[in-house]
Amino acid sequence: MKTVSVINHKGGVGKTTFTGCIAQALALSGFRVLIIDNDSQHNLSAMFGCGLCNPNIQDVYRSPAPGMPAIFLKSIRKTEINDLHIITSSPELVESDIKDRLCLKTCIAACRLERFYDYLIIDNAPGMDKLQAVSIGASDELFVPTELKQFAVDGIVEMDKILKTRMPGSCGISRIIPNFYRNTKRQNTFIAALNDLFPGKVTATAIPNDPVFDELITEEKILFLHRLYSKGAAYYLKIMHELFNLNEDEVWETMLLKRNQRLGEEARARLMKRQAHQRYQTQP
Repeated sequence: MKTVSVINHKGGVGKTTFTGCIAQALALSGFRVLIIDNDSQHNLSAMFGCGLCNPNIQDVYRSPAPGMPAIFLKSIRKTEINDLHIITSSPELVESDIKDRLCLKTCIAACRLERFYDYLIIDNAPGMDKLQAVSIGASDELFVPTELKQFAVDGIVEMDKILKTRMPGSCGISRIIPNFYRNTKRQNTFIAALNDLFPGKVTATAIPNDPVFDELITEEKILFLHRLYSKGAAYYLKIMHELFNLNEDEVWETMLLKRNQRLGEEARARLMKRQAHQRYQTQP
């Protein structure tokens, strides 16, 4: 099992949308995926229609060490996508809930999650404190989505310094993913700067600025099932090839098949609902 933290020192860079989309893509491609919402804003939990649940990741952190694995396993919930499960967050989650920065790593090992999952992906709040440290300590790789602005670039440089000074021995930044891309000269300048600062770590694919992502969150839709022909979906397929070495054509065929199955199921459900309503209306 590979554990990935999606993280950035700065907020508003699209971490949660990125986490949700790559998790969906992996699960729809046939992998077993667990995601953890490690952010008190609990947007990832809302994105998957889970809301506030108990127990959640805060309950895991607050548990005594011997009982933590049991609470962790009880916190796992299904989503509407097969093989994609989630541990939700709490609006009361704070860094003081963390007593041991390696508690999550120890807990994951004790649960032997590799028996059940191929990937564990952790969505994090902005910052570089205890909440992020516990996620980093459990991870094999760090994915950093970023805006293409000066403050965002400076934030990644600062984050890299913090990782090296405060968290020696951590996995470090694996990949940097340019987000909200509009193909402007200024944005391309920032991509070039990131490549100079972090050679070999910036993805060749930049995720475009596409209103489809806001639509998905508002309508609680799934990118690869309900907006497969969108520009955003096309670029995420390219990102999946870069980050996870998945064949674009094979993933596309799988997504298309599952999309058609889902749309067929939804159409049948609407028909049955309409027929039931008509029968009710014609009853004496």
